[in-house]
Amino acid sequence: MADRKIKKSKGKDDAKQHWFAREVLGLIRQFGNTVIWAGVCIFFIEQAGMTLRAFAGRTSNANLLLNIASKVSITIDISIAISVAMTGAYLYEYRRHRKTRERLTARISQLETYIDKNRSTSGISTEGTTVIGDL
Repeated sequence: MADRKIKKSKGKDDAKQHWFAREVLGLIRQFGNTVIWAGVCIFFIEQAGMTLRAFAGRTSNANLLLNIASKVSITIDISIAISVAMTGAYLYEYRRHRKTRERLTARISQLETYIDKNRSTSGISTEGTTVIGDL
């Protein structure tokens, strides 16, 4: 009689295991992308730290580049910074102007058809460009 194993009821244990598995898989599906990105960022930070520890106190190409960059005239640094800032401002304004033009073009088209239902389109796109044949 001592050799017999006690059989457990599988009903409640299976249900708990299935519930747990569903919950874990649901969390992985919901937060998996974030966890992967966090892991990649942690990996790169660790690699950068290892690199800095390896080069600590040694002369390297990075030190040489930093020395050369520090000797560049302040006027060149300021002109590069202003150029980058102005390029960014130009791209921002260009994007904003294009979106405004698209919004207003749609509104003007709507008003023109409201005033005269027989009016034909000029062929100008919502971006303000003409059709290829007009050029």
